[in-house]
Amino acid sequence: MNPFAAVAVRTIGAAGIAALLSAGAVSALAASPSPKPTPTAGATQPSTDKHADRRAVRRAVIESEADILGITPETLVKDLKAGQKVSDLAKDKGMTKEQFETRLAANLKPRLQVLVDHKTITQAQADKMLDRISKGHVPFWDGIHRKK
Repeated sequence: MNPFAAVAVRTIGAAGIAALLSAGAVSALAASPSPKPTPTAGATQPSTDKHADRRAVRRAVIESEADILGITPETLVKDLKAGQKVSDLAKDKGMTKEQFETRLAANLKPRLQVLVDHKTITQAQADKMLDRISKGHVPFWDGIHRKK
């Protein structure tokens, strides 16, 4: 094979691999199943996103609250954006705040541990979140508080 053809083959091969990587095909094949929440690609590599840890914790909280309420996380987010509160949804299921916070702490703990294991958050951050919940702070209990 002449040198020009060798360069062309390498270029086409590299472009094909780049296309597969951007589509996520190669990473999806190499990924092993992991418990919820599934970390994002930025969570396993250093990211320039300085709030990735907050978003990961928020996602874990939403998933845990949705599990307790027996709805999907997407439905919970839609309800919260529509002005509903987790307190109203919990009361509809016959739960008090204390019952809900106990279930939330138990449901959230393994999810936060997965985030710690994947180095998305630190153990101190996970402990702080669980401590806040045990002291009565239930995220989204009074709905979404938007900045004015």
